[in-house]
Amino acid sequence: MVICVSAALMEDVDETHYAKALNKWKSVQKYVEVRPGAFIFYWLYYADGTIEGADKKPLVIWIQGGPGLAASGIANFAEIGPLNMDMQPRNHTWVNGKNLLLIDHPVGTGFSYVTDNSLLVKSDRVMATDLSKTIRAIFRTHKQFRKTPSYIFGQSYGGKICPRLAYYLHTAIEKKRLKMNLKGIGVGSGWVDPKESILTYSNYLYAMGAIDRNTYLKITTIAKRIAEFIEKKDYATANKWDILLHSTISKESGMEINFNNINQGSQYVTLALLNKKVNSYVKPTLVIVNQSLEWSYLSEEVFDSMNESFFLPSTRFLEILLNKTDLNIAVYNGNLDVVTPLAGATNWVHKLRWHSAEQFRNAKRIPINGHRNGFFKKAKRFSFWWVFGAGHWVPEDNPTAMEQILNHVMYS
Repeated sequence: MVICVSAALMEDVDETHYAKALNKWKSVQKYVEVRPGAFIFYWLYYADGTIEGADKKPLVIWIQGGPGLAASGIANFAEIGPLNMDMQPRNHTWVNGKNLLLIDHPVGTGFSYVTDNSLLVKSDRVMATDLSKTIRAIFRTHKQFRKTPSYIFGQSYGGKICPRLAYYLHTAIEKKRLKMNLKGIGVGSGWVDPKESILTYSNYLYAMGAIDRNTYLKITTIAKRIAEFIEKKDYATANKWDILLHSTISKESGMEINFNNINQGSQYVTLALLNKKVNSYVKPTLVIVNQSLEWSYLSEEVFDSMNESFFLPSTRFLEILLNKTDLNIAVYNGNLDVVTPLAGATNWVHKLRWHSAEQFRNAKRIPINGHRNGFFKKAKRFSFWWVFGAGHWVPEDNPTAMEQILNHVMYS
């Protein structure tokens, strides 16, 4: 016998699960006005769902990518929040034992908003400055966390911003402008060195059988052109060639490639459904949010506003942190990631210029806990992780490896 369940009924089930979960996971949502007319939304989950004693447990600040992907949806329901996209409990949620701070950034993303589109961010510098202002305001509001060991984890474009943001915050702490116990950062699937990532696209797609030889030769040529413009710091032209690269792949591959995870099908249907769920019954519970605001997992306006900065690298800031701070720093990447191929990440981390670079290059790889979860290598306070079975969203694809990475940054 076949039982048909209507979509409306399934949505009712999801809404019921979400409503019940509200009572278990204590959280707070607020806005910070970072510039006149520019408001950033944040969502703070208290560790283990309780306010009592939360300040004695680590605080993780999550920086989403895109730019323009909303942490209030992607990180919250697709990766590390207490509930998954079916509104069911997530066993590997980062809220277990940790406070989790999700920030919708840049302004115009998710529940964040601007009163005029001229206020949208156009550079990494302004993006990181807005985030720094947000975090400084949060520690003024939530004073109980000033001594709490705190960590910043950034993914994709958020991984690119993470070193710059950590440098800004570290500087503010040193100058007594911020009371915060910043202990480390994690850069996941980071768009840190776009040139190295772009140069490995064609080889990766060709080796995985996603494109044939003719397409491989075409996009190899295009990737080299992009690399040339990056070298010249002509990021706007590099972005135009990148559009050609992706359109060529799309037209000639003969398949829809999931750039987040080459072994998975398209995520667009699931993400479109997430839009509906957040607007239908998550948003109404957020009393601080203007209910006329239409939430989307991605703001195309925000993404487009950053096109001239998209290919700007942030390796310089990572090198400053390695050379001049005692922060624990981990870089990790999945082997099924097309956006930032693992080979590209492996290349740029071994080219970083810092005092223990040679020790890092010569370090032996150590297996990640569990069966075939990958490897990592380390020198001093820096580590790099090859994560198997994971794409662009490492925390969701391989939570076992991710747990070890978190523990390494927090407790090693």
